[in-house]
Amino acid sequence: MTKWWLIGAGVVLGALLVGSVVLALLSEETEFAPGTPERAVQDLLRAVENEDVEAVHAMLSEDLLEKCELNEFANTHSYRSDRRDIRAMLRDTKVVDDITFVNVRVTRFRGSGPFDSGESSYDRRFALQKQGGEWKFTEYPWPYDYCPETE
Repeated sequence: MTKWWLIGAGVVLGALLVGSVVLALLSEETEFAPGTPERAVQDLLRAVENEDVEAVHAMLSEDLLEKCELNEFANTHSYRSDRRDIRAMLRDTKVVDDITFVNVRVTRFRGSGPFDSGESSYDRRFALQKQGGEWKFTEYPWPYDYCPETE
């Protein structure tokens, strides 16, 4: 009798696992409205995925652009992505004075197979300010957390 319970439990767990994988693969990314700080962060993360350093650099505030040239900025980036290995989820948005902070939970997936996989999650904060009608990052955004300033 216990053998059938174990088989039944295994089938249920297997069905749940398959269902969760299918759901994860079919879930679509939330598209934030253009002109919002959340969309600016979304655009930044897409540019990072595409390794478009020029696009990320162009999203910096005027102050950061003056301090950090493109070639220096590009050399600080060690993160290499695969579209399947990262997921970002909006946690909240807060406004302090004239700076908007967008807080995101980043989850990175790693591994080479079903039995060799893992994930790690951490929070990232992005600071933005509206400049010239566009949202610009007032702090170096992840994964470009640093730039050897060229002043």
